[in-house]
Amino acid sequence: MPNLLNEDQQKDWLRRQRTAENTLAIQSLGGTEPNEETIGYFRRYVRGEITLAKAIGQVREQMAQEHTAFRQYLNRGSSMV
Repeated sequence: MPNLLNEDQQKDWLRRQRTAENTLAIQSLGGTEPNEETIGYFRRYVRGEITLAKAIGQVREQMAQEHTAFRQYLNRGSSMV
């Protein structure tokens, strides 16, 4: 936690930290370990740079792109048979 925060800012930072930790834990329990990009989004959220909705939206977009790329890879392999 940054040292220059007042008491209210410290409480907000700790709340965001707990929210980020819980969200990443839920993702792990769902079978998808958070990668560095995902962790980076939540670090930005904890620092107050982006909202929780923005962090989650960016993770969803990232996961959709990864799943699309994986589906394309699978489809390419099946069309080669």
